[in-house]
Amino acid sequence: MTLAVMQALLGYTSESRWLRYAGTHLGHLFRYLPKQPGYNKRLRNASTMIVAVIRALATDTTLWTDDVWVVDSTPVECGRSRETVKRSALAGWAEYGYCASHSRFFWGLRLHLVATLGGLPVGFALTGAKADERETLMGILRADPALVAERPGQTVIGTRTTSERGSRPTSATRG
Repeated sequence: MTLAVMQALLGYTSESRWLRYAGTHLGHLFRYLPKQPGYNKRLRNASTMIVAVIRALATDTTLWTDDVWVVDSTPVECGRSRETVKRSALAGWAEYGYCASHSRFFWGLRLHLVATLGGLPVGFALTGAKADERETLMGILRADPALVAERPGQTVIGTRTTSERGSRPTSATRG
């Protein structure tokens, strides 16, 4: 977990570059540095612990008490060529979707984020490209019932696709 935090703080987005840097410059601080496959496996296995630590740190800030949250999503493109789509191990997860802000179709996933106005992440989800944003928002809120229960008057602001799907706002989206 320490390696993952340091990777994020130092701005390394590539695991292989990060592990090379850590081996060269930080090796004396760690008894053992795993190779990339082991590091990736450890990160995946520690994901619930990492989320719990992030939540514990977030609740200790003043941003956590914001009474307004914003919600939006962004595409996570997983491939461009038809051959990549056919061979990809993400075939069961990734889908074709349309991104209106980029005015293009893409093949991949969609990252949904709920955050405070100050930018503190409150909740997130990774879905297929065609997932309904309202349903995903409700799923994020249902995944942590204590989060919503602590905030009876919470206001959630979303994009047009999140808030206007031709149906009435639900009690969770109205606050």
